[in-house]
Amino acid sequence: MNKHPLRFLLALVVALPLAGCISLIKEPDPIAVYALRPEAVDAANLPAVSWSLTVIRPNSVAFLDSNRIAVRPEPNVLQVYKGANWSESLPDLVQANLVQALENSGRIKSVSRQNSGVPAEVAMLVDIRQFESVYAPGAKIPDAVIQMHVKVLEYPSNRVIAAQTFSAAVPSASKDIPDVVLAFERGLNTVNADIIAFTLVNGRSKAK
Repeated sequence: MNKHPLRFLLALVVALPLAGCISLIKEPDPIAVYALRPEAVDAANLPAVSWSLTVIRPNSVAFLDSNRIAVRPEPNVLQVYKGANWSESLPDLVQANLVQALENSGRIKSVSRQNSGVPAEVAMLVDIRQFESVYAPGAKIPDAVIQMHVKVLEYPSNRVIAAQTFSAAVPSASKDIPDVVLAFERGLNTVNADIIAFTLVNGRSKAK
């Protein structure tokens, strides 16, 4: 038999409301984190170069400079997917993919990120103009749309050697986020292959 019934009753009265409060705490929605895998570039017809390249962190509008995945459901509406993020901010993700794809090509002496301390004679500056899932008017499934403007620069003077805009629009298999991410991956690999060829060809004309 409980020797202190009043103390037990008070403890029970306090514990019940606390238990009710705990049950009302909502667990945070899970967030899926996506990375984009660089694809091996067909380097057979690319020139081998003896200079080193540094890839500057890409520029973008403030909305894209984050790890959120952008979606355009209407022409003038820009939103983000709920519960899904890139593995890092978009400019860092694009930079890392370009560096790895260039290294994997085996056609260049060395590739580095700017401020890494590695000497370089040529630099690449990328402006991310579009990197979003776009629904065309009336469409129920989006395209992954990518547009990037690239400048090849003499380094460290930053004199422009060549500049060009590259783009890709890849249909997603469905409106589900994993399929949209795969469309982004294919689009980025297509754009990267064109950027690498452009950089290797035009970097050779750098000032001596």
